[in-house]
Amino acid sequence: MDLTYLDTALETMLAQVNPSPGDFVQGKDVDLLVDIVRSSTSTTDFQLPDMNGLTSAYYPFSLEISMDRLLRYGYNPDLPTYLVVPNTVRRGEWTSVNAGANVLPKLWEHLGHLDTPVVVHGVEHEEITPDVFSGGYYSYDMDRALILLAHEGRPVLISVTRQQDRSAVGKKGAVVGNDGDWQYLYSGVKGLTKGGLGWVSSYMYESMSVTVFCEVPGSQGPRIKAGVFKWLRAGWAGINMVRTHHIKEGCKRFATAMTEILESPNLPPEDRLVRHIDMCKRLTPGELRGLVKPYVDELKKADDPVVNKSPFKKLLASGEYLQNMPKEDMVKVLVQGYLKDILGRDHVVDATACQQILARRTDGDHEAGSPEQGVSPNNS
Repeated sequence: MDLTYLDTALETMLAQVNPSPGDFVQGKDVDLLVDIVRSSTSTTDFQLPDMNGLTSAYYPFSLEISMDRLLRYGYNPDLPTYLVVPNTVRRGEWTSVNAGANVLPKLWEHLGHLDTPVVVHGVEHEEITPDVFSGGYYSYDMDRALILLAHEGRPVLISVTRQQDRSAVGKKGAVVGNDGDWQYLYSGVKGLTKGGLGWVSSYMYESMSVTVFCEVPGSQGPRIKAGVFKWLRAGWAGINMVRTHHIKEGCKRFATAMTEILESPNLPPEDRLVRHIDMCKRLTPGELRGLVKPYVDELKKADDPVVNKSPFKKLLASGEYLQNMPKEDMVKVLVQGYLKDILGRDHVVDATACQQILARRTDGDHEAGSPEQGVSPNNS
């Protein structure tokens, strides 16, 4: 693996999230970057170029799917950002795309005729799930570029991000039980959940990444080889508390859920997912609370000491947590339940009840918007 021009290649990609990015040119440095990712194995590791003293790491992984499948589910303007990474993204939205409306193009429509690269520039607002170590969660704006190109006849997607300013102050969150169960608590209270750090005003000061997805031939059809190049500075009082292993664990978290979801043979066509999520969004807050209540009740009973810590114990016991749960979070819980059902995993919410609720509303048999009623999975 020739790393001679890696620094130049990464600088070329990161230039695409500068305030005024120049025209993208697919030169030898870009081809080198793709070759490095294609040549990587699960044990590949090397030192990334220094970027203002940020902590850095490289993380390779693979997906047994085609580029078409990755784009239709992971980069679909009609599907939520968290769909394939529910364990790392709480919510996200493009606030600007190519300096215009906040709608991504349907990149998969360009596959098969990538004579010139397709480049998308925009701004995305993102809020992440609680950190496994500290419990802190953060929101921020980032400049982002998506570049779809062809390399030796195969499609490659490169996603480049750079955080605009320091994040909003970190807030106390929690991973309940196993992180793979996608169960999270959000307090809205400043600080970190980890013992002794409740008082901390923490921030993500700077972050940037270059993620490369390369379609390659496989014995069972096309597959994806991916590599994440990431730099991060986060902590408190201006001190960077991030270590390389923290970044790698975060990348592993990202890759694990994406792999499980996208490789599932039971994943329905994307248009069916779009319709289902739209039905969830059409429910009133009262109806959503009725469906999400079993999930919150399950969190209360979880065999995890974090649910008995401040501020979560009071929020859960009083019912305040469920009552004040944002609509977006309730929809996400239903979407996660739907995904778990597809994956054959245990779950306590019945996302399929949305259709019955809307049907009863149409028939006049359901009093829409009544926060007292709600609908339980057991009677839907």
